[in-house]
Amino acid sequence: MRIKGYGIALTRLTSDEIELVREHRNSETIKQFMEYREEISAEQQKLWFESINNLNNNYLIIHADGKKIGLIYGSNIDWDKKETGNGGIFIWDTAYWNTPASIAASFLLTDTSVLFGLERTYIKVLKTNKPAIAFNTSLGYRLLPGQENQENQQYVLHTQDYIRCRNVLRSKIFKPADYAELIFEVNPDDPTDRFYLERIEQLPETERAGFKVVLAAS
Repeated sequence: MRIKGYGIALTRLTSDEIELVREHRNSETIKQFMEYREEISAEQQKLWFESINNLNNNYLIIHADGKKIGLIYGSNIDWDKKETGNGGIFIWDTAYWNTPASIAASFLLTDTSVLFGLERTYIKVLKTNKPAIAFNTSLGYRLLPGQENQENQQYVLHTQDYIRCRNVLRSKIFKPADYAELIFEVNPDDPTDRFYLERIEQLPETERAGFKVVLAAS
């Protein structure tokens, strides 16, 4: 599945890309922002991928200008509770830091979560990572009660808070043509793609929050 919008694209992480992700995840540039900072081995990465390559986890490579620049994810999805247990993002291409790429990826994945019928997303952010806190609160995330003194703080995003904040932010950052439609390129023979396609088709038009969804064969 390839999802396109806001001038970027997201594709589901494949086994061929896990070494690329591991290399960047192990870099000092990235792991300084992570709670877990030990070196990740190739075997650990392989086992991790086997544990997340399923319908309850969406790990997606971020593509911009024809390059793979980072990873964004929504993991531990509970479809019955309509919530994502943990979300996150890291941009390893530093040329895209302080650019719209990270917010474009966040918009695109969260818009997709809404279309899948999910209503809440939880994330954890290190208390010392002030830029990430500012970024996520601008998207509508709220610190959960009792988290003030935690080193790795948990936040929650509700759909209505997100849509309100998104509508304000995207008009300031992007051109209307960048978010006029979301394009889902799906493989009808792939079980994962079929599952997500069914989720989108089941969502009533009135709950799509103004999205124009275009479905295309990959």
